[in-house]
Amino acid sequence: MKRETIYNEASNLIYVKSQNDKIFIICNDMDQVDSIQKKMHKSGNLMTYFEEWDEGEDKKYIVTFKVRDGQKPVYN
Repeated sequence: MKRETIYNEASNLIYVKSQNDKIFIICNDMDQVDSIQKKMHKSGNLMTYFEEWDEGEDKKYIVTFKVRDGQKPVYN
């Protein structure tokens, strides 16, 4: 994964963007959020922000992770 890059294609199940020491992920449902949170935490990334965005069928979940100081990002 490259720094300061958006990884998004129509066929992706989630949206991922990296920026400096942060990784932003947009999920479609809470099952995805739970799965992503477990993988990212296990890899040493800290969840720093969570937001529910929109409502109804269009609802998305924005999750931000911070790479711990002195560590390289671990992308799963």
